[in-house]
Amino acid sequence: MFSRVLAIVSSTLKLPPTPSVTISLRNDTPVRIRPLTAGDRDQLVRGFEGLSEKARYQRFFTPVSHLSTSQLDYLTDIDHIDHFAWGVETTRGDGIGIARYVRISAARAEAAFTIADDFQGQGLGWRMLQALAMVGASNGLATFEMTMLADNTAMGHLAKRAGAVLDPPAGGTVRAELDLRPGIWSDLPEAGALLSLASAAAVAA
Repeated sequence: MFSRVLAIVSSTLKLPPTPSVTISLRNDTPVRIRPLTAGDRDQLVRGFEGLSEKARYQRFFTPVSHLSTSQLDYLTDIDHIDHFAWGVETTRGDGIGIARYVRISAARAEAAFTIADDFQGQGLGWRMLQALAMVGASNGLATFEMTMLADNTAMGHLAKRAGAVLDPPAGGTVRAELDLRPGIWSDLPEAGALLSLASAAAVAA
C-alpha cells in the first residue's frame, strides 16, 4: 500500500549529481530539486537508516526496521508519468525531502512527501506539493489522495492550505483529497524549469 511506503529521506542521504533546479527556502537557504531515478536505490537505504524510530513510524504507520527488497523495487521503479518523485537536496548533496505520487486510476493518484526535521517550517513542503501537483496535472491527473497520521498537524495544515478536503480521523489516520484542477502551482516561480526537468526524465525513463 503506497500510503505505508512513503518517501524516504534524511539529512545523511546523498543524491547523485543530476540536472536540478535551485529554489530558496523561507530563510534564504538554497536547495536543489530534481526527479528521482532508479539510481537512487542506495541513497534511499542510507536515508532510511538515518531515521529515528518515531520518524519511521510517522512515515510507514507501523514499526519498520529496514527496507525490504520489494519496497526498494517499488520506490525506485519510476517511469515519471504514472509514478513520479521529486528529491530535494542541499547544495552539498544531502537529501532533505522527497515528494511522490503513484497513479491508482486514470485521473487519481496517491501522493505523499516528507521533509527532514531541520528543514521543516521553511516553506519547503508547500513548494514540493506545488511541484508534485503540477507534474501530476501535466500527466493527466485530476486528484491526489493523501493519507496521514491523525496527529500529523503539519501535514493536515498543508493539505488544508492546498484546498484539500479532509475526512474525519479513522483508525488513527486521516484521508485527504486534493483537486489539482485549480492549479496550486500558479505562483511557483520555478514552475517552467521544473516541468522541463520532469518531462526530460519521462523521456529518458
